[in-house]
Amino acid sequence: MERKSDLLQKDTLFYSLFENSRIGQVILDDQFRLVFANKRMYGFFDLESDHMEDMLFGQVFHCSNFGVSCSECGIDENGQCNLMHAIRIIRKGGIIDNSTIQFSFNREGREEIKWFQLNGSPISYYDRNYILLIFADITDLKQREKRLKELLSLDLATGTTNKYGLVKSIKRRVRAGNNQRYSLCMIDFDNFKQLNDQYGHLFGDKVLEKFSDIAHRHIRKEDVLGRYGGEEFVFIFDGNDETQSFQILKRIHMELTKYFSKTTKQPVTFSAGIVAVDSSSQAMSYKELLGQADSLLYEAKKLGRARAMGHQEGGLFTE
Repeated sequence: MERKSDLLQKDTLFYSLFENSRIGQVILDDQFRLVFANKRMYGFFDLESDHMEDMLFGQVFHCSNFGVSCSECGIDENGQCNLMHAIRIIRKGGIIDNSTIQFSFNREGREEIKWFQLNGSPISYYDRNYILLIFADITDLKQREKRLKELLSLDLATGTTNKYGLVKSIKRRVRAGNNQRYSLCMIDFDNFKQLNDQYGHLFGDKVLEKFSDIAHRHIRKEDVLGRYGGEEFVFIFDGNDETQSFQILKRIHMELTKYFSKTTKQPVTFSAGIVAVDSSSQAMSYKELLGQADSLLYEAKKLGRARAMGHQEGGLFTE
């Protein structure tokens, strides 16, 4: 006997508790079709609750993958749907306990993402099997977590990536092997201690801040500028060879020295070591890569400072 209508009787305590819960709750049948969802669940997606029953979950909540990577809701051809993976576990009698999932959906023609803490279990009612899902929206928490991670990867004094974030970026490229073409440039300010001694540490801080400001205007969004330590910085230029990287550093150097030439007798300069990585490069660890750049930087300083040194490219920044 069909008891589905009994499950949804609106004059029951069960219905009142379910409908007015402060967390999102959904009941699906064993074909992933919506039996019921409460106001909170619809509110997560700014949806009205009229006439949604018997539709597939992905249809109701405008899943971005529905009809794209999933030919049907619950049949994910790429095996990437975390929600449907959880539902299949429940369908087999399992329990989902505080699982974090990411759900992509379409709203007014644009894709958006929400994060949920998901709990779920199978339920039976008059010999019929259902799936109970409980959703807690943790999107704001995830966004704050992301911002905190971004702050933790920043050198707050200069606004550049800190050493932790920098090494992470280098390791990621090293793991990609020689399929990824890029240049790593290590720079160090020349006679920086003398600048601090002559003009004070606040002036030294201003030099580093101005350098960061100028450098960020000359590099692309996908490039990386990180503070390696003290007055040493590292650039990563994706897709650039030594010559291209040298020209970028030269433009930054020229603008920086011009800016401080109006206020100081001692020129503000830096030197650089450039290592280019491409398909012909020998495999290196991130430490070996940084070591090569550091050695080339040392050679540049020995030759007189205010210059760059690479394996094939180099010269004075002031020419």
